[in-house]
Amino acid sequence: GLSIHQYITKKRLALCREAILGQMSITEAYQTFGFGDYSSFYRAFKKEYGISPQVYKKEHLKIPME
Repeated sequence: GLSIHQYITKKRLALCREAILGQMSITEAYQTFGFGDYSSFYRAFKKEYGISPQVYKKEHLKIPME
């Protein structure tokens, strides 16, 4: 039920999420997996996972919030 574009975006977001949890920086992850800029990556990530990439990383890696 997804368009090709939606499918590709979901796959790229999943790769970014795995990379972020694997200690890659958020900046390096979105650039590596084909997002043109942070704002488009941020919007897509938040739409898919419901929270920002930074909050996701902190929650899943148990990094204390500052």
